[in-house]
Amino acid sequence: GLFHRRFDWAMQLRIVVTGDTNSGKSTLSNAVIGSELLPTSNQSETSVITYVVPQQVGEGNDSKPVLRCYGGADLEPVEGTEEVRQRLHDLNLRARAALGVQCVECRLECPLRDSLNVFHPPAAEWQDVQFLDIGGANEILNPAVQVCSDLAYALSHRLIVCIRHDQITSRATQQLLLDIRCKAPYHFSDELARRDICPLILAITQVDQVLDAAPGESWEVLRQSLRAVLHATLADCGELTQVIPIVILSAKNSLQNLLTGGDQPQFEWNTFEELLINTAGLKRDIVRNSKVRRAAFIHELLQANLVPFHEEWPYHAQCLWHSRRDLGKKLAIGGAVAAGSVGTAVAFGVFLSASSAAAVAAAEAGAASAEAAAAAAAANSWWAWAFGFGQMSAAASAAAGAATTAEAAAATAAASAGAWGLGSALAGVSTALTVAAGSSLVASEGVSSVAGMAVVHASAVRVRDVRMAFRCFKPSASAERIKAGKTYRDVLFYPDGTATWSPLQPLGSMMHPFLLLNKKTSAYLTFDGTQVFASSARDRPGQLWWAVPESPAGDVFVLQNADHLCNLRVEDPAWFSPDRRKAIRCTAEVPGQSWKAEPCEEGCIRLQNLQHGQYLYYDGFFTGAFDEAHPDQNWQVLPQVPFYLGGFKETAMSGKGQFFWPNGAPLFKGHLKGGKLLDGFVFDERCICHGHFSFTEDGPILEGLQPDEAVEGQTACLLCEQPSMATMGKALKPCNHAGTCEACATKVRECPYCRTPIEGVHRVM
Repeated sequence: GLFHRRFDWAMQLRIVVTGDTNSGKSTLSNAVIGSELLPTSNQSETSVITYVVPQQVGEGNDSKPVLRCYGGADLEPVEGTEEVRQRLHDLNLRARAALGVQCVECRLECPLRDSLNVFHPPAAEWQDVQFLDIGGANEILNPAVQVCSDLAYALSHRLIVCIRHDQITSRATQQLLLDIRCKAPYHFSDELARRDICPLILAITQVDQVLDAAPGESWEVLRQSLRAVLHATLADCGELTQVIPIVILSAKNSLQNLLTGGDQPQFEWNTFEELLINTAGLKRDIVRNSKVRRAAFIHELLQANLVPFHEEWPYHAQCLWHSRRDLGKKLAIGGAVAAGSVGTAVAFGVFLSASSAAAVAAAEAGAASAEAAAAAAAANSWWAWAFGFGQMSAAASAAAGAATTAEAAAATAAASAGAWGLGSALAGVSTALTVAAGSSLVASEGVSSVAGMAVVHASAVRVRDVRMAFRCFKPSASAERIKAGKTYRDVLFYPDGTATWSPLQPLGSMMHPFLLLNKKTSAYLTFDGTQVFASSARDRPGQLWWAVPESPAGDVFVLQNADHLCNLRVEDPAWFSPDRRKAIRCTAEVPGQSWKAEPCEEGCIRLQNLQHGQYLYYDGFFTGAFDEAHPDQNWQVLPQVPFYLGGFKETAMSGKGQFFWPNGAPLFKGHLKGGKLLDGFVFDERCICHGHFSFTEDGPILEGLQPDEAVEGQTACLLCEQPSMATMGKALKPCNHAGTCEACATKVRECPYCRTPIEGVHRVM
């Protein structure tokens, strides 16, 4: 059967059938299948992605079509022509009526028409080929169609573009070509101006309505008219537009002839079949070339951003929590921060070697212990009081407790990493924090992955006031070097936050630091280490904040300054203050006060302190808290997404590192030298991994073990025996195994093959 044969996802070829509404996309796919399985209509119909997987036919194989649903459609597989047709019809109706944006994916296993099986055994050339049927590209008001189309373009290796005969010279066709180029730019280049590697096939459809059966001048008029539109629309790809195959089809006639034995004109259907067969025969080269083109395109975009980097990086860099900086303000944070320091060392362990995670955790724990012990002695010293760092006797007690806690965490860091598997950053940080809190680790709630980085919420280990800072350490670092600040790896932020956040989402669920902008005064909430105020200048120290969740949903949180690790509090005003409203302070005192975000006017929130029932405000002069609603209390949340996380050598990026897309998705993860990429994995903005590459002066080269090779042969879920996620080109993060289905992946904590803790599911090309 299909699910017991060998899958080699390194050769998986995806052909996407696209076009505007009612251009004959689904009819064309049905003609390729040889059966009316996909829903067709004179109006827009398709709203899901249907992966048509050619079924191996011959002795011992059942030719019944089978439909399986993914992407939130929790439905049992169905078999049979009528059952499949009805299920697809229902799924499309449901997708159009859904309130939320959801990408529903269907896998349709069925044999192709006999005329496409020209090798022996039957359908052998179609092994590891998929046809993707999607909705109309011009359905801009249907979010379900748009999200499905975007994903299909990202997965495509070949595009069949359907253009109706009476729309060839229309503005809609020009817009269609521009949209496809915008979403799949790597398919448009004069370097692809060869018929065997051209990634596009243009099909003029429904020509039975206007053309005669015999070839003639009218055929060529249609072809040359479309060629002229290509020249005008893609003027900078002149050579490519000359070689793009253009075929004239009547898919409806071809399908009816097959089903009824009729003899209606099919026009150039035989030519179209030859193009498909040639494409299937060259699938290995096509897939590899497509991977390299995508990597080259992404690399070019990244290099354009790195050109001004040498001059500008000091202004966009923020080294969170420098050693010895603001020591007096963090000395009384207590055991939670001391334990958090342990976790920080391995929070981004994806950049650390497997044998060093525990050592780094122990080294950082030792550094935290030594620092906390020194802080305890200094808490009540004369200089601390003179410079406003005095935290009273309670601070000294808390700092002394931090030293004890850190020592305990250091003693167990190595053992915990070994117990969970060497190099498990997620296990290391969770266990270290658990020991510090004196509580046991439960489940994986609150443990998330942001752009490939493991982040542990405080709620996961029942520790308050802990959020992992964007900082990483060299694996060979000693406690002394860590304390001296000689082994830090910095984070660069985009000068403008490009990630979006909706006020309807829990603020505590946001995994990035953010700015708080007062809507009325256009000023940013700032803590300079002494006082809280609002500044009209951006990118100042002390403007980054975390929302540390105190509840699983993230709706209740502690507001923590990311630079100083101090918590925002509401207190009574000073006795000499003429303003008797509540005052705002940012202190190291723990536990922190709880806050809640309430949506107000469009795009804004009000921040309520739950202990006092007051709302944070800034009136242009003072910050404070007041219980009555007022425009001074409206704040905008501006997420700050990292651009680069990794090593530096002076001002040049060197060593291990990772770049990010503006939406927070990973872009590159690997090795750098002198600010240039050496080798590593390349991702697009949808978190789809395109492979492992080495980078030379001539461009990227596909090299090394590819992520998709890890899913080879994993065709059935080890837990429920259903088709595994490998059959949909997906795998577990970070190990890239695909031994379970997507449903079971949400129920297990570690990979059933290698026992690596699971961070989620991602796609492999």
